[in-house]
Amino acid sequence: MNARQLIEEEKLQNILNPRKSNREFKVTIRFQKNLAKNFEKALALARKNPFFMEEGEGDLYRAYASFHPADVEGLHELFELVKDRETTKIFLNNKAIPYAQDLWLFLLWFYRIK
Repeated sequence: MNARQLIEEEKLQNILNPRKSNREFKVTIRFQKNLAKNFEKALALARKNPFFMEEGEGDLYRAYASFHPADVEGLHELFELVKDRETTKIFLNNKAIPYAQDLWLFLLWFYRIK
C-alpha cells in the first residue's frame, strides 16, 4: 500500500470512527524533493519517524512524516528544515486546514515550553 492509499484509509477510518479519531491529534508534514542542502538532512530525520511514508520518484518524490503533540520537538526540527519551500504542506489529521502553518503549528510550539 502506498502513502496515498494509507492516508485515504486513515481518512475513511476517521469518518467511520469519529470518537476515536478526535482523541488522536496528528500533524503531518509533506515535503518534496529539492536541491536545497537541508533536503537530505530533513529526509534522514523524517525516515526516523515511526509514521514515515513516501511516494513517487525523481521530481515527483514526496515524503510524509506525522507527529503527535508528545513528539513536538521532532516536528519542530523537521519543520525548520523544510518550512521555506512552497511545496511543503501541513495536514492536521490528514486534512489540509487553512492557516495550519501560521496558526496551528504556532499553538503546538507551546508544548515545547517546559
